[in-house]
Amino acid sequence: MQKLFFVGRFNKFFEDVNEYLSKHFTVQVCVDNAELVKGMLKLVKPDLILISMLDMEEDGIEIFYELKDSHANTPILCLETYDQPTIFADILKHAAFSSMELPASTVRIHEKISSMLCAKQPEEVMEEQEEEAKPCVMFIDDNAFQIRVLKEMLKNQYDVLLATSGMQALEIISNRIPDIIFLDYDMPEYDGKQTLALIRMISGAEEVPVFFLTGVKDEAQKEAAMELNPTGYLLKPATAEMIHACLDEYLK
Repeated sequence: MQKLFFVGRFNKFFEDVNEYLSKHFTVQVCVDNAELVKGMLKLVKPDLILISMLDMEEDGIEIFYELKDSHANTPILCLETYDQPTIFADILKHAAFSSMELPASTVRIHEKISSMLCAKQPEEVMEEQEEEAKPCVMFIDDNAFQIRVLKEMLKNQYDVLLATSGMQALEIISNRIPDIIFLDYDMPEYDGKQTLALIRMISGAEEVPVFFLTGVKDEAQKEAAMELNPTGYLLKPATAEMIHACLDEYLK
């Protein structure tokens, strides 16, 4: 499924458009703040950027400067309004931006987005379909050796993604949503708890089964981890039997 990055003020129009487009695309939303947009686009690699200018204030122009300078190769569709601040007039003439006037129905917006994305080559689509033929399993653990062993064990049956930090995992998941995740609870910088909270903020990853892996037999830690409602909690070292039992149950 193609990925949209949807920027704008969180109003009723934004919510309605997001709800409709989420049926057809993987949508990551972001409020109209230039620093947040810049930070999120370090993690998300969208096929198209959609900007709602409804209720946008003048400081929103910083978003356009950021996109023009750093993301001009990504299709950008701006939903303009007749009463938007005049400060936007010049920047919107830049070749990086395509425009569509509001009011417009969600169906028309969807059609416009689809037409902008239709240039994708058929062979690229076929490659993506081949890549997604196997169920996708992800291991997140700062012990690189251990997760490479797990990958070797599963690679014939599953497409296996590996990440050795929470930040690396978020970048990977933003581009491809795995079918199941095994997440080390005890990692430096972003620990398992923080990483899971951030994963749940990624569009499409809200309901992905996530199992915590830990080598600590501590009931207090286990209770703290379970507060985030992971799918399960496994003690390390994870054996082939443990992993396969989870996969068999949740990837039927």
